[in-house]
Amino acid sequence: RIALAFAVLFACAPRLNAQSEDRRWLPDPILLATIEDRDGTLFGNPQEIVALPDAAFALLDRGDNAVRAFLADGTPAWTFGRHGEGPGEFIFMQDIEVSPEGEVLVLDREVGRATIIDGRTGDMVTDFPVPAGASQILPSSGSGRVLVAPQSRKDETLWLSISEEGRVLESADMPVACGSNLACEHQTTVTGGLGAAITFRWSSKMVFLNPDGSVRQVTEGFGSPAFPDVNTEDVTPPPELAFVTAMRVTKVEPDAVEMTFGLTADGTHLLTLAASQTVEPRRVVDVYAVATGDYRGSFLFPNDLEGLAILSDGQLATLDLEFFPAVQIWELAW
Repeated sequence: RIALAFAVLFACAPRLNAQSEDRRWLPDPILLATIEDRDGTLFGNPQEIVALPDAAFALLDRGDNAVRAFLADGTPAWTFGRHGEGPGEFIFMQDIEVSPEGEVLVLDREVGRATIIDGRTGDMVTDFPVPAGASQILPSSGSGRVLVAPQSRKDETLWLSISEEGRVLESADMPVACGSNLACEHQTTVTGGLGAAITFRWSSKMVFLNPDGSVRQVTEGFGSPAFPDVNTEDVTPPPELAFVTAMRVTKVEPDAVEMTFGLTADGTHLLTLAASQTVEPRRVVDVYAVATGDYRGSFLFPNDLEGLAILSDGQLATLDLEFFPAVQIWELAW
């Protein structure tokens, strides 16, 4: 049902952190519409939201292993995917991204496959193998069809370029320090025709890529917290994992500051769902200039956000899972 209203291995971080609070607050976001899924039949189990052409949007539904697309007014447009290992099927949908041309890229971590969908029709364009365990996917204008980020950072690899035949063509080194896998745990977003941006869970560094994947610049985001203390130790596997001979667990100090929980961008602005000292961390959205990486200000939202996407008409779509799944459409004053 659609209702429109107009007007782990890591210890959990606390709801408030010790980051200095000198943000420049931008005008309050204006809520334009709310699309609700009160009976659980519209969105499924949404985990991420991305922008499609023509102000439409799509949700990554990990519960049904599907991508669900919607028109600008919330009308269902198409659904792609189901559970399985064949073409058009997924075991674990790790990441979703949309290219500047409107193609939807889906990364299946377990199968080790990239699937590309036409964002307007929902038809499959192609699929091909990628290294198993990859964590992020991006479109590429370079030698490969896509760029994927390896899940393990031990070799300090930023991305691998993958052809449509599944061959690794090129790789790039991580431009920031990666003393451990935890140090370079990151997420990515396309920045319009300018390439992509990378932010980190435990660092204020931001990496901006050109469309071919080359590093354009590395900048500092808002705040510069110290990297959290970690404790890595070997533990005895539980009985249900008797086939595992050894297990290593990494724990993060309980009061560690997470920098970003999500991000989205267009060709002008990069928005990060960020931590804050004085309000709930998932209610602050920091704004940066894509061209320079400069901090522009912050928006404060009245509710927790689980994901965000700048739509093609400039409005912001956010995912709210606090009571039941809902997508909210906002007007932002820059």
